[in-house]
Amino acid sequence: MKRYLWLFIAVAATVLVACAGTPKDERARAEQALRDAEVVKNCDPETYATALELFNAAQAAENDKDYAKAKELYLAAEDKVKRFAAYYRANPDKCLAQKKKEKKEADDDAIVSSDPDSPDNPDMRLPVVYFALDSYELRPDDAEKLKNVARWMGRFGTVAVRIEGHADERGSTDYNLSLGERRAQEVLRFLQRQGIDAGRVRTLSYGEEQPVANGSNEEAWSQNRRAEVDKANR
Repeated sequence: MKRYLWLFIAVAATVLVACAGTPKDERARAEQALRDAEVVKNCDPETYATALELFNAAQAAENDKDYAKAKELYLAAEDKVKRFAAYYRANPDKCLAQKKKEKKEADDDAIVSSDPDSPDNPDMRLPVVYFALDSYELRPDDAEKLKNVARWMGRFGTVAVRIEGHADERGSTDYNLSLGERRAQEVLRFLQRQGIDAGRVRTLSYGEEQPVANGSNEEAWSQNRRAEVDKANR
């Protein structure tokens, strides 16, 4: 009986020693420091990312039961994020992200163009794109026009656009409304692939209801199979 009692005591002691060696406190302090470091995350995201990498490496070491290394890494993560948080709180004018933003805005203001087709012109002339019969596939030439729209929207971050889809007179009213919407949506998808937020783009379809050319011939129909890009209020 005594032998089992001593065995139990030995196992319990081993467990207590192992638990005492875990970096529980260091992990908690590092987690709290990261939560409190919003100023670093906003002002210096690269430094914040480095601190987060140290924290993740510490977690990996802890999972591998390399507690000494885990403690060291948790402490390093805590120290880095605390030091930079204190620095940016004391020196808000040194915020790197804000300085980069201000520099970009200044650079942008310096290169405004008066060319109506330039993406550096806040009043750039927006294009009309055309489609083949019963199609919503963009043509290469029109794709280039839309890349210019994406550059313009990237250059002026507050602008928004409305995309109107149209069809020629052939086909039923419902079908042409659907086709016009697919055309508008295809333009939207193209802009999204160029990095434009869908929240800055509105789509609608007029189907065959707003032709720009009258006549029942290919010359008129080809002008009516289109999607128009216009400025919109956000």
